[in-house]
Amino acid sequence: MKRIFTTLAQKWPEYTLEILVITISIWGAFALNNWGDKNARKKEELEILKGCKAELTKDLLEIQFNMSELNQSLRSLDIILTAFEQNLPYHDSLASYFNYTLLPMHFVHSTSTFETLKSKGLDIISNDSVRSQLINLYDSQYEFFIQGETEELEHIHYNLRHLIPDRFESSWNFQGDSFQGEMIPIDFEALKKDTKYLYFIKTQRNRTNSYIEFFYTNLNNSVKSMIHALNQELNRIDR
Repeated sequence: MKRIFTTLAQKWPEYTLEILVITISIWGAFALNNWGDKNARKKEELEILKGCKAELTKDLLEIQFNMSELNQSLRSLDIILTAFEQNLPYHDSLASYFNYTLLPMHFVHSTSTFETLKSKGLDIISNDSVRSQLINLYDSQYEFFIQGETEELEHIHYNLRHLIPDRFESSWNFQGDSFQGEMIPIDFEALKKDTKYLYFIKTQRNRTNSYIEFFYTNLNNSVKSMIHALNQELNRIDR
């Protein structure tokens, strides 16, 4: 026992150094592993944020194109109503305006990056505010918009099936990437006195205006705001 204490007394600096080296090595390995995990998580977060930004930028272009077409539809409905109210004679240009009265407009968008985020865990997004904003946009606002769009498309297809056939030579005469085309009335003068069609035109004008101002404008503003928040967050993280 005395020999053991003597040995310890003589070699304690050596033993202390060994213990210190081992401790530092373990701590260093832990720190390195922690740094690696943190770096990998940061990289994954950046990929998710960039993916969401890229998809939302495309969505925004789609929203703005659809709003442009719907505004053209609103102008067309106003022109037709004016022609009816002022008892104007038929002219060929009205055919293109009639063609814009019913637009089967679809919001083509992508949620694949957000679905990937949900499958991996929403806590990948470190910023609570950005995470909440993404969840609200995709799980709330997009869903609400799609419900409104579904109702609008049902209304449009109903009228295309039941209202248009007896009043126009043909429909769905779209040309190119937009809804340009013609829809020629069978009897324009009769349309002016057609109470069912007049109700449709006036109601469709109101529906289209509400669709633009409520559904599309709100979605447009939300997507713009989300893209701005993502830009700020990407700049903060990727410094």
